[in-house]
Amino acid sequence: MKKILASVLAVLMVTLLATPALAAETGSYSSSSIMTPNYTYIWQMSAGLKISSLGKAHCSGSVDASSNSYYVNLTVTLQKKNNSSWENVKSWSKSGSGQSGLIIEEDYYVARGTYRVLTTAKIYNSTGTTLLETESFNSKEQTY
Repeated sequence: MKKILASVLAVLMVTLLATPALAAETGSYSSSSIMTPNYTYIWQMSAGLKISSLGKAHCSGSVDASSNSYYVNLTVTLQKKNNSSWENVKSWSKSGSGQSGLIIEEDYYVARGTYRVLTTAKIYNSTGTTLLETESFNSKEQTY
């Protein structure tokens, strides 16, 4: 009986430890999105947008590479809907390396309209000379 119980506990522990966890603060971004793609070089991307009643847009984006050795370039772009197309309003960029990833959080005051945040990640080899992957992901739309 002890061997069965020990085996069940061992399998349970291995399963729980091997499963990646993702947590988000409840209510932190009403229009945020997280993508966990099935790509080779990107482990996770996110794009978030929250516009206050005064028109202050809090824009966020992040990317985690699948290895510490990759060099990452992250661009977060605030976009405004113009008829059926999107036009860029403001962009922020950051570069670095590793699985710890990159995070951009910036504020920008907007006029009335419908907005979203577009996150674009470029993953390079460890020396930053060879582009391995480029992916984009956008937040949910938010109207102010």
